[in-house]
Order: sequence, then structure tokens, then C-alpha cells
Amino acid sequence: MTNTTLKLITPPCILDVVGAVDVPQVVRLYVEPEVRTFLGGPLSRHLAERRARELVVQSERGKAWAVRRSLDDPTLLGVVVLGQHHDLQDLEVSYLFLPEHWGSGYATGALAQVLTHAFGEAGLRRVVAETQSANTVSVRLLDRLGFLPSRTLVRFGAEQRIYIAESPRAHSGTER
Repeated sequence: MTNTTLKLITPPCILDVVGAVDVPQVVRLYVEPEVRTFLGGPLSRHLAERRARELVVQSERGKAWAVRRSLDDPTLLGVVVLGQHHDLQDLEVSYLFLPEHWGSGYATGALAQVLTHAFGEAGLRRVVAETQSANTVSVRLLDRLGFLPSRTLVRFGAEQRIYIAESPRAHSGTER
């Protein structure tokens, strides 16, 4: 998908392109210790700035989205990315939200919309998600969205859980 003007709307938020104006808040996602608790800790400012600029490019290619409250409110709540998983076999949905926006349903709404896109327009058969087993909030989010645990492994010095969500068409024989 390459539509850079894509606006996916699902209550209580919308998904929009990540633009240059969002870079300072995206950098904050990468350097904020609370956000990075289960992600190996904060990145250096230099690496965070580079990753933020890369995210803008991913968004232009339809692989990353800025999460906002509405079309009228440009505040960045977080980001969702659909990118290559470490196993190089699957696409992984990953997400980061600023702490002041946690607990408001934004992650649930945003991920639900990305999954709808992945299994619809993008024609994917399955999507994986990986989270530290200790990240109980993320584990509950993935459970709520219908992801099923697939396996555990140790990566980055901690136990990780790999979850899989399959397209409803994967079992109906109508997948692409």
C-alpha cells in the first residue's frame, strides 16, 4: 500500500501518516524510559532521531501510522508499524504509545484497524506480534484482539511471547 494520504478511522482514534512534524514526539517514544521498559531501554537521542526519520519513510510506504484522536486534533498519541519480524518469515504489528495516552483504548482501536487493513486490502494470511512475557498490559491487548500465543523464546535477555493473528479467510479457503 503506498497511499500517503490514508486516513483510517476507528473509534476512539484515527490512523494517519507519520509526518516530519511528528518526529519530535516519535523521538520521545524511543527515548522515554517508561515506554521502553519492555523494549530494551531507551535509545540514544541520535539513534532515536534516525529511527523517527525512518518511520516517516515507512509511513509514506503505507507500513506505519500515526495514531491521533481525530482529524481535527494533530496530537500524536502513538505509532503502529507493520514490518518484517525477526524471523524474516512474517509481518509483525508493533506499537508504541506515549504514557499519557495509555489506558484510553487507543492501542486497541488502532491495532484493530491495522489488522482489518492487513487482512483486507493488504491480503495477508497472518500477522505476528512479539512482546515480553512480563509485559502483562501488552499480553492482555493481544489476547483481546484475538492473537493466539504461538511460542516463547529468549531474545534481548528476556522471555518473549510470539503471538499470531490469522485472517478470517485463512480458514474459509477464500484467502488470496
